[in-house]
Amino acid sequence: MTTTDWAAAAASAPITPPAAAAPKSTARIPALDGLRFAAAMVVVLYHLVIAAYAWGGTTTQVFAPLLTVVSGYGFLGVELFFLISGFVICMSSWGRSLGQFFTSRVTRLYPAYWAAIAVTTGTLWFVADGKASVPVDWWDRLVNLTMFQDPAGVPHVDIVYWTLWIEMRFYLLFAVVVFLGVTYRRVLAFCLLWSVAAVVATALDSKAWEYVLIPDSAPYFVAGMAFYLMRRNGPTVLLWAVIGFSFAMGQHHVIGRWQATERIMQHKMPEAPVHLAVALFFLVMAALALGWLDRIRLRFLTTLGALTYPVYLVHCETGWALIRELRGRFDAHLVLAAVVAWVLLVSWLIHVVVEKRLAPLLGVVTRKAFADMPRD
Repeated sequence: MTTTDWAAAAASAPITPPAAAAPKSTARIPALDGLRFAAAMVVVLYHLVIAAYAWGGTTTQVFAPLLTVVSGYGFLGVELFFLISGFVICMSSWGRSLGQFFTSRVTRLYPAYWAAIAVTTGTLWFVADGKASVPVDWWDRLVNLTMFQDPAGVPHVDIVYWTLWIEMRFYLLFAVVVFLGVTYRRVLAFCLLWSVAAVVATALDSKAWEYVLIPDSAPYFVAGMAFYLMRRNGPTVLLWAVIGFSFAMGQHHVIGRWQATERIMQHKMPEAPVHLAVALFFLVMAALALGWLDRIRLRFLTTLGALTYPVYLVHCETGWALIRELRGRFDAHLVLAAVVAWVLLVSWLIHVVVEKRLAPLLGVVTRKAFADMPRD
């Protein structure tokens, strides 16, 4: 079946949800905030526990083997992030124009990101003589402020920023749907087309199309969007089929990530936990989509969810610098706890001092920029 056939099928198939299914509110979902924070923390543990570069030796000699082994699978937090991102972007873009979508992404991403670059630069300057795991000069830092350093071939201020360009490509692809107007049918057609096109790009071994369509990450974004459609309008056979296809492709692509992690850690890791973790992510998102987690109304989860993005941005290079400074002086577990506490504190300050103040101002400026544009 060609891409055109898929588009035609998406337009003609009975994909409208059951009439009795009422769209659910787009208000914050505490369970989703909790999932976001959990994803961030497993990534934090992955980077801070297994980093021989920071600890000065194999971390199995520093921590209990169980902690090292479990933390080694923390790289999978990124897959959960992408699932959640597909869900959230679909939810937050509903009923918005392209200008509103662009404004929401700018105000959400850039204030904390700029603050994180400043924090990382300052911490490395005072603690590590400005040295990062990858050399970055001041012109590189300037390019990093755009968040487009990856396609420009400029090194990241913090190595974890690699996921931001993947997210950005997802936003740029989904902007086509926003431009046309976000509807159930259009989102579903987008999911179908992207899923098939990503597989075809891989089959053709086309580096250009793989770069655009990000086939190793697409299954998680697509599944996240399908889960939101399910939450909004109820489950359908076609939605389950999209999710099932994404699950299969995600399980295939995660093998490459697992193998890369084995090379980084320089020891064998059982493969089964990788697939079990991905399956668990899909099951939890399904429970969220079906409303089974709506009874979770813990207010602090919303606060934790707000800290997720800053936590992800500031934990790695700054954490490594602090570990290198403190290791040998104190017990490793105490050092780890102190660094995690520092990351949480700085993230809270970024959220309260920067995001809450700068985001509204940046929103005003961005909206005015769109309003002042000529219409022809």
